This record gives sequence, structure tokens and C-alpha cells, in this order.
Amino acid sequence: MIENQVLGDALRAFEDTTAMAATVVQLNLGHCDTGADARIRLGQNVLDAEIKARLTPATLGPALAQLKYLPGPAVLVAPYVTPPMAERLKALDVPFIDAAGNAFLHMGETFVFVTGRKPARVPIKARTLRVFRATGLRIVFALLCVPELANAPYREVAEKAGVALGSVNVAFNELTRLGFLQKTKARGRVLEQRQRLVDTWVDAYARELRPRLNPRRFRVDRLDWWKDEDLARLDLWLGGEPAAAVLTRYLRPQVVTLYGGAGFADLARRIRPVKDEHGNFEVLEPFWRFEVTQPVPGHHLTPPLLVYADLLSTAEERNLETAAMIRERYLG
Repeated sequence: MIENQVLGDALRAFEDTTAMAATVVQLNLGHCDTGADARIRLGQNVLDAEIKARLTPATLGPALAQLKYLPGPAVLVAPYVTPPMAERLKALDVPFIDAAGNAFLHMGETFVFVTGRKPARVPIKARTLRVFRATGLRIVFALLCVPELANAPYREVAEKAGVALGSVNVAFNELTRLGFLQKTKARGRVLEQRQRLVDTWVDAYARELRPRLNPRRFRVDRLDWWKDEDLARLDLWLGGEPAAAVLTRYLRPQVVTLYGGAGFADLARRIRPVKDEHGNFEVLEPFWRFEVTQPVPGHHLTPPLLVYADLLSTAEERNLETAAMIRERYLG
């Protein structure tokens, strides 16, 4: 497995850089739902390891969320952590090691912080299974949001996910091989290891699918415009921070995320968005075709799983805290 190679390289690099022992205590703990990928020892400290075959700004948030759900002290392991990301992890007090010898560890009397080391070779490029590429992710999203689709005819699954019929067979076969889909006598096909599948989908969504949804960024003068609009009439879906605010009554939105197509032109005439790549308003294309059950009546929100994923994609601490609330209340 690529993850095991990443771990081995990172442990050797940690030893070379710090002269501290770095060993594996146990591998492949992740077969249990929400379990760690491994347990390792760094010096005198035993930590659960969350291993990422690649770590980018887009996938940092999902990685941090997965670390949070590990039962004990945990460390992030990656092929390479850039200096800006290293500073970010240090500020968040998140231990990490990478295959270049960069590391942060602050436990008891142990303090290690190494940054700026370059990889000795090109980091390993992980192969993405088809089920976790853009088309497959649409199918998995539909299954996670509408679990009964796991036992529906392939044609219905394709229709609800907005994909070609042949893609469903490929996705179902891979999900079965990975242990996420099981065929039972009593209930037919059912999803298994749901929380692990949520984590895998969220990580891949930020990397594989979200960039393909024609994301556009704008700036608007009034950030709470969405409170006065009938988004259902416009076939527009509120996501991200404002949707999280509705679901939790906790977050104060600073960026508005909207999913929609033709109805956006009608909306734009009223709120007058100005293109700004760093603006406070983003618009993406919807990618699902199933009916969304609204947990809060009177609103037109994207499914909670997508709200969760969009919060994590920001990797901002205030959004990570709110995302944890959404996971506990709506994704269990």
C-alpha cells in the first residue's frame, strides 16, 4: 500500500532528522470504522497515525477532521508538508511528520519543529480508484445521502446521481471490493463502514470533484442577502457557511456558498455580485439529481454531507468546529 510506504519513509526521515527512535507499533488499524491507519512510536510517545498519500490545502481540512475523530493522541503523516502548511499545523498544535524530514511534535517534554526540508525525490503519486474520481463521487454522494439507493436498480442510481448507467456498475464493484458495500440475504445491498466512507468521500470531493463544478467567486456588499431570497423558486441551493449556520445556529457566515445554474442570473440582478477571486460569495454547479429532504423547514439547503465537506475544504478552525457539530447531528 502507498500509505505504508509513506509511513516508512516518514519514520526513517524523522529518525535521521531528530536522532529519535521512530517505529511502528501496529499497522492497518483503519479497518475499523473511524480507526487510525497505524499506531507509531516517536521517541517515548505513542500516537495514532492518519496517513495521507498526498496533502494539499484543499484536503487539509478533511485530514484535520479525521485526526479529531481518532481516539487517542494522533499525528498526521504525509509525503511532504510545505512550510506554510507546517506553520499552519503548528499553530493548530497538530503533530505531523513527512518523508522529507519535516516534523512537529509537542508532547510532554518533547518538542520538535523542523520545516523547510525538501523531498529527496518526487513524492509518490497515489492512483485514485474510479469510484473516487469525479463520476464515482457523484454516485457515492447519492448513496450516502439516500441510503436506500444501494438496493435500487442501477438505472435509478444513475438517474439520481446524474451519471451514465455504465458508471454505476464500476462504482458498485469497487465499493464492494473495498468493503463499503455488502450484499445480504435479508436486505439486499447495504452500505458498510459509513463513517470511513464519509471521510474518504469528503477528502476526494475537495480534490477531484469540487474543482470540476465551475467554481466562480464574487464579492457582494450585503452578506446576508440569502435570508430574503426564495432560493427554491430559483432552483438554487444554499451551502457552506450559511447552510451550516441554519443547521447549527452557531456559525456566523463570512463566505456564502451557493449551488445552482440558470436561476443565478435572476438573483444576480438583485444582489449585483462583482467578480473577485478572493470574494465573499462563491457559486458552483449542482451535481445531484435526487430530492433533498430539508432538516430545517423553510430553507433550501444542500445535503448536510455537502455542507460538511465545504466547511472542511476551508481548513479554518471556526468552520472545523461547526463541521464537527454537523457530523454529529446529521451524518451519524
